[in-house]
Amino acid sequence: MNPIIHGLFIGLGTSLIIGPVFFTLIKNSLQGSKLNGILTALGILLSDIFVAFICLIFSKEFLINYVNQTSSQLIGAAILAFFGISILFKPVQLSNNQNKQSPKKTIKPLMQGFTVNFINPAVFVIWIGFVTFAERTFTESSTVYWFIFGILLGIFSTDILKVFGASFLFKYLNPKNLIILSKIIGILLILFSIIVVIKAII
Repeated sequence: MNPIIHGLFIGLGTSLIIGPVFFTLIKNSLQGSKLNGILTALGILLSDIFVAFICLIFSKEFLINYVNQTSSQLIGAAILAFFGISILFKPVQLSNNQNKQSPKKTIKPLMQGFTVNFINPAVFVIWIGFVTFAERTFTESSTVYWFIFGILLGIFSTDILKVFGASFLFKYLNPKNLIILSKIIGILLILFSIIVVIKAII
């Protein structure tokens, strides 16, 4: 099978994973605009590219040790909790125009997508698996890179589909339901941070 197509299918399969990144993407798409969601997806993509690069450069043993360090997991949990608390208690600002976005606010969803994805230890574990599989399956380094490109393409494509799905859903949500949904997402991010802490200290 063509390495790009092979990677694309694997990337598309990641759409079934429900975690902090998923809820951040949906929240930004619903509360702000399509542009908010697309920028969040772009931040996730840049983070995945960075993580994939790290996994290709450093030894797998070193990365596994990093992921398993209590301090790394607690830092990640703290950042997740911060995002969750800020979403939970920050007033929801509803946008009447889903296509316009202030240029000054474009960096925030980009950084949220990048940060929430990068600080999640599970992302490193997944990419260690992807890179290890690629290096064992393909003999040429260029083929490994095309395989990873396919994965990235699949992930970004599914994230964009989620953005437009959330924008479609926005039309059928009244302000009260949207506020409730935002609070639920904040609580879920806090719960994820608690799970990370529990795993770190056990």
